[in-house]
Amino acid sequence: MFKKIQKMKGQVLMIILILHLILPLFTYTLATTFLYLAVPLEPLFATGLSAVLNIPVLLWVYFYDQKNRGYSLTESFKLTNSPVSICLLGAALCILGNSVVEVMGLTRISKAYQEAANALYSPPFALQLLASGFVIPAAEELIFRGMIFASLRDKFSFGLSAVISAGLFGLYHGNLPQGVYAFLIGLAAAWLYERTKALSAAFMLHIPANLLSLFITNTKLSGLLFQRGHAAVTVAVVAAAVVVTVFCIVRIYWKNNLKEDIV
Repeated sequence: MFKKIQKMKGQVLMIILILHLILPLFTYTLATTFLYLAVPLEPLFATGLSAVLNIPVLLWVYFYDQKNRGYSLTESFKLTNSPVSICLLGAALCILGNSVVEVMGLTRISKAYQEAANALYSPPFALQLLASGFVIPAAEELIFRGMIFASLRDKFSFGLSAVISAGLFGLYHGNLPQGVYAFLIGLAAAWLYERTKALSAAFMLHIPANLLSLFITNTKLSGLLFQRGHAAVTVAVVAAAVVVTVFCIVRIYWKNNLKEDIV
């Protein structure tokens, strides 16, 4: 009887885990699709509005989960010990991620990326800043780190949880260039969440990365930074980004968890 109860309990927990992996992403995507096709709205506006509508529900579910894990609202959104380093890490990873995508030539071979880029960067810059810079990253972090990664981490190792959540984050973007970039950002965001135990750290990584990407694209700096004709500039910028990334990772690790690891 006891074994049967334990088995049923395990099945219930697995169902809950699956729902945490599927439902948030499904409802967010469904709302975005409805706003885009039925209303209809421009893709970026539809995604941003969907994020605004979904964030309150996502927050409620996330706080409920955190309460069950023994974390308070304050702990979940505490200001970390190294906010500047986290923001700089996000900016540096933006440079590195875009460099990897350009070196691999992914933007030139992906028609889906060209369509996505047009939808992202053709609206007014103010809308890009509000939607892509702040609102959409907030919803994505609640879904992919706050719910998917955290739920996986309840049952599995950090490495497996980070890879799966980052992989889903990459697949969600729907094209190879953005998928590779999102996978790298997703791994870093999961690591930050693991280190700090605060979802605010993932926000502070994701938002600067998106803002810098918007700035580079809208000011045409991408032509200077990532084109083969400016190899010396590209190498210098990427080298600086590597140095900043390593410095920030070491600093974040030291300030947040090194003492606990030693103990």
